[in-house]
Amino acid sequence: MKKLPYIDLHTHSCLSDGNLTPTELLTAARDAGIGILALTDHNALADLAPYRAAFPELTLIQGAEITCRYGGIELHVVALGVDPENPKIKAVLAQNQPDRRPYLSAILDKLLQLGIDVGTYDALAAANPHSRHFGRMQIAKEMVNRGYVNSADEAFDIYMGAHGQKLAYVPNPLKYVSLEEAVDAILSAGGVPVLAHLYYYLMDAEGERALVRRFRELAGDRAAMEVEYAAYDRAQRDALRAMADEFGLHYSCASDFHGNLEGETLAHGFDPELCRPLLNLLGL
Repeated sequence: MKKLPYIDLHTHSCLSDGNLTPTELLTAARDAGIGILALTDHNALADLAPYRAAFPELTLIQGAEITCRYGGIELHVVALGVDPENPKIKAVLAQNQPDRRPYLSAILDKLLQLGIDVGTYDALAAANPHSRHFGRMQIAKEMVNRGYVNSADEAFDIYMGAHGQKLAYVPNPLKYVSLEEAVDAILSAGGVPVLAHLYYYLMDAEGERALVRRFRELAGDRAAMEVEYAAYDRAQRDALRAMADEFGLHYSCASDFHGNLEGETLAHGFDPELCRPLLNLLGL
């Protein structure tokens, strides 16, 4: 059997909070030796037809990273291989794209009170005209551009994140769909639900296991989880593989690439054979 090129099933473009256009992202992916890629912008599905025509050497998977509620926690579930015309997936994405002006303006006001001026909501929105998910990441990038912080992670850790110093934190009032609704919509649209970056949620071990168990109950035999995640070390990745094996989840590989940011790359060399059962579900 011919060896497949590399794979990446979690990437972002300027359609949400990435800083590359889809064309720039796909060019970078091709240059990194990736042959199978999912474009998974936040709560948005891209029209892949023109990109499939422009990059015939790439196998592009329709996807989105869906924000959802699980108890009092904000979770991210990657939807892979969904039908963009499915009514349930369209309804979920529509609910997850409300007017963010009041929420983001409140964050900008708090930053300004701290002497951090990154512009108004309108100015930042105008600087990100392609984004369908304008949010905190764009504010963080502008903080980096203007020299207030050294990285987007620092902007979240010190100022805007729900964890850390929280100097400009504003509770998110947006009513995202529930985990149950997100998974149901993905399955209804013929897709595969993937639990993203498990350690991002800062749960204890018992909470993590309860989440994975519940996710498996909801998604059934189509449940998958990111086990090769770029930001995690080898020990964390091995622990995720063991948990996926225990609960019967398929493996997924993810850079969570957002573009030309400090420490981010597409050159991870993720082996698609690791994801073979997941690719089979996607008809690849």
